[in-house]
Amino acid sequence: MHRGDLAAQVFYTSIDNFLWSDHRPVVALYQNKIYKSIETKKMEVLKKAKETFRELLRKKAPKAQIDRTAINIQGVKYGIPSVELLTISNVGESIIEYKITRPRFGWITAIQMSGVLLPGESVQVSVSILVTTEEAQALHAEPDYLRTSIEVKITGGQTFNVEVTGSYIKSCFGAALELLNSVYEGFATLDPNLTARELISKCPCRLVVPKEIYALTKWLMRNGAKTEKLFVSAGNEAEKAMIRDCLDANKEIPAGADAYSVADTLVELIESIPAIIPVEIITDTAKEYENSADKNCKVCELFLMKLPSEVTPLVLFMLSFYKQLLEYADSNGLSVEIVVRVLAACLVKMDASGWDQQLSLIHICRCRRYAVCRSRWSP
Repeated sequence: MHRGDLAAQVFYTSIDNFLWSDHRPVVALYQNKIYKSIETKKMEVLKKAKETFRELLRKKAPKAQIDRTAINIQGVKYGIPSVELLTISNVGESIIEYKITRPRFGWITAIQMSGVLLPGESVQVSVSILVTTEEAQALHAEPDYLRTSIEVKITGGQTFNVEVTGSYIKSCFGAALELLNSVYEGFATLDPNLTARELISKCPCRLVVPKEIYALTKWLMRNGAKTEKLFVSAGNEAEKAMIRDCLDANKEIPAGADAYSVADTLVELIESIPAIIPVEIITDTAKEYENSADKNCKVCELFLMKLPSEVTPLVLFMLSFYKQLLEYADSNGLSVEIVVRVLAACLVKMDASGWDQQLSLIHICRCRRYAVCRSRWSP
């Protein structure tokens, strides 16, 4: 009561006619101010307080922007990364932390998957599509395969969804052997919407050996058979990309191309063909070899009997090709063991180093009964 003006004293006195005590009672009269709550006014004040608080939160909350919600990468080629940039910007007044969810598919990657941005800062995230053997095989079966989405999450804030699609230029790499033997023109000229099954059904007859493999082996026999360390030294990536383009466009490989790059391209093309020689056939042939008195021809006969009929021409073709190259071993440095390692990698899809079953492949390579006429590749 002694503070402010809420109460004012109007009257104060003592009562003197009470004599039985040495203390005299007193009386007083006060006038008090009583504030009445006005509900409408109260709600207005509360609403204004809430709006002020929300505005403070809005200014301090993480706020980001992205420059696009869809990324479409045109002209994706086998083995060559295709990149587009996604820009993330901090347009708020506080520090933000972003994180990009890991894509579900191996063909898409993003660099700088997470980070911190100060107010006003931006970052460019590289979104890349790379088609290798597994993706190429899927694309031959499902042309619309290159389609997915990624999420950009702002800690304590927004979440952005970015759709990522790509248009793929068809390639002979990753194609099944049946498809390779069914396509006469260049793969790059094919209708991108047709599946492998539809392309095969349109083919009136089959090639014995894929034209791309024949073109590579023909070039090597004519231009690179005597190249030192052939199938040992690595090729050039730019040259290999050029050679792949020639194959897919059904164009002749330039005579001046790099022999190591042509050899690498041949191995990579055969490696990309699904399941040529099941490893069980090599294992069974190795067991037969241990019990056979005729270590060369007998092994070859057993091996060929077990091969699926659809792959036999290609296997014979490659064995004959490498046997022809071995005749230039004094110049190119090739040995049966090197050839076996290459064949194991591309035909059997496994590493032949320290591999007991390589004995059967060695003797198959040494057998002369199944050689193909040398004039086919005469330099």
